[in-house]
Amino acid sequence: MSAAESLAIAQVTPYPLEADHPVTAHVLRLADELSALGHRVVVLTASRDHARVAETRRRLKSEAALLLPEAGADPVVLTVGEALPAIPGVDRAPALAVDAARTVDDALSQIPFDLVHVHEPFGPSVCSAALRHSRALNVGTFHLPAERFIAGMGAGASGSGGGSDLLRKRSGRLLGRLDDRLATSAATAALVARSFPIGRGYAPRVPPPPYAGLAADEVPDGVALPGTSAPDDAEGHDPADRDAPGAPGTDAPAAAPSTALAARRPVHIVLPLDEERAARRTAMRALRRLGTDLDWRATVVVADDDVVPVGAGNLGAGVRDRVAFVPSPVLPADADVVVLASSGTRPAPHVLVEALQNGTVPVASRIDVHDELTDGGVRGPLFEPGDVDVLVQQLERLIERPEALARFRDAAREDPLTEPDWDAYTAWVVDRYDALLARRHDRGRFDPAVVARLRERPLIDVDLHMHTDHSGDCATPVEVLLDAARKQGLGAIAVTDHNEVSGAHEAALKAAEYGVKIIIGEEVKTADQGEVIGLFIDEKIPKGVTLQEAIADIRRQGGLVYVPHPFDRMHSVPDYEHMLDIVHEIDAVEVFNPRVAIASFNEEAARFAAKYRMVAGAGSDSHVAQGLGSVRLRMRDFDGPEEFLASLADAEIRTKSGTLVYVQALKFLETVATPAPARRLVRERRVRRATRG
Repeated sequence: MSAAESLAIAQVTPYPLEADHPVTAHVLRLADELSALGHRVVVLTASRDHARVAETRRRLKSEAALLLPEAGADPVVLTVGEALPAIPGVDRAPALAVDAARTVDDALSQIPFDLVHVHEPFGPSVCSAALRHSRALNVGTFHLPAERFIAGMGAGASGSGGGSDLLRKRSGRLLGRLDDRLATSAATAALVARSFPIGRGYAPRVPPPPYAGLAADEVPDGVALPGTSAPDDAEGHDPADRDAPGAPGTDAPAAAPSTALAARRPVHIVLPLDEERAARRTAMRALRRLGTDLDWRATVVVADDDVVPVGAGNLGAGVRDRVAFVPSPVLPADADVVVLASSGTRPAPHVLVEALQNGTVPVASRIDVHDELTDGGVRGPLFEPGDVDVLVQQLERLIERPEALARFRDAAREDPLTEPDWDAYTAWVVDRYDALLARRHDRGRFDPAVVARLRERPLIDVDLHMHTDHSGDCATPVEVLLDAARKQGLGAIAVTDHNEVSGAHEAALKAAEYGVKIIIGEEVKTADQGEVIGLFIDEKIPKGVTLQEAIADIRRQGGLVYVPHPFDRMHSVPDYEHMLDIVHEIDAVEVFNPRVAIASFNEEAARFAAKYRMVAGAGSDSHVAQGLGSVRLRMRDFDGPEEFLASLADAEIRTKSGTLVYVQALKFLETVATPAPARRLVRERRVRRATRG
């Protein structure tokens, strides 16, 4: 599917719709841009409005099919869960009510999405629920470059200790379901990769601010854009300055103030305070120490619920009249300088991006993300975290020397940080979508002549995964296996001994006596990437090769690559990232294995096969004759690998009620509990019975 076609896309944010969080603002803008390109977009989010959540649930029950908008229509916003109050001091999205995951599952199961794009996919949140229940290809964007947030999975933990380690493992498994990973900065990508190293990596790209390029009537109430009035005029602003080009309250186009303009009015310093408490204290200390003989004023941007902003009561008389405390979701439009003092615990890179976009000079602490976004101090001066003295010196230099302000603005304008606009950023995201969609298997890959020929063939039952006593963990003789296959009414079986093909060859030689077709196979144990089965091969593939080497050997022999029990973490399996590396090489995936103890592992395999349009297979994985045929494929008879794969693509999987405990107990009795001399006698007796028919 190409960008020209209309995709059904879910954009998912973990933050409540009413919170004015920058991640949610980013999600809503991206949803709008994708809709403008002709895609059908649904936004999944939490909400603080109980009635709105109830309405979403009602619509999912009564009209789910109508919730996906028409191509190019405005995005539909579904509030899938009620956000509980945030825990003070905890750096994560507000917790959700326990029934939110069910609503997310309802939405993702009833709306046919091509892609599910989650933002900050840590849990528990709407995003983690979406990853668990998604039936589509999953894309994740990581925003916040805070090591504590990432290492502790948003729980405010330090990243050490048993509880945090367990949470990290669970989150790592969940993040492993991402088919593509994006980040809003290289610093964020590096931090996430440190805690969750993934083979395919994280692709960084700095997005523009959410409201960049919009007209005043297109932004939410209270949001100021360059060239428009600020949400609240800061105290101490000279009304005469309103006539200056680009000043608040005028309709003149926004532009970076010139040196002359900077000299005509006080330098406007903004402390956004959208960072950790220690960073706020550093910024306020610097503000108190600024020289009162200099021409400056300041706006402290506070949250609506900050009754007493940090440091507000410690301002001296000469400073107090120059400072205003203003609630605002964005920087004031006439800001000259913005202070970002985070030590990395909870930085606000979106504020820095917004500042550079608007011609505001950032004065930022020297942490990785600030260093990246300012190009090592080229776009704005830096100071060591917590160093109030240097911060004061940097601010005073910008106040005293208007040419320094102009120089930083010119540097930011000549070498822009972000994409030129949202069109370019959205085009990059769509390119990532297209590259991911292109990895799906082609629905029309089978030769029409082969498909037509198969329609004339009879239906047979097939079991694609089983073992003989040529496997070290199985005591079933070949003759006994063939006799059991005949009695089960199987038309064909794949003998797939562990790291051995001799049992399959023996079965092929004796198959005519039992009227059963044999597919020669081998279940190869790779070095550290799980097991893979080669079907229609002839030569043994040695144990311990890499997954890629095993696949190459299967291909060399003209065989098919079949991945058994891929997500059963109680087996030796290739994990999600290894599967992503070989998606184009996989011919079929085992989506049902009755020996898998946890049903969700089979479900995960089925979803993986469906999202990449892979052929689905199934097999009993029998190590005892009694387990043979516990799952079977009803498919057209075939001759050779090409016909087999085309026939398997239309096969029906039939299962029986669980016999796991029974067959596992038999396997234990036959291979471990019975002494070797007794096993030999039992084997001879079983072979005699099988050969008598």
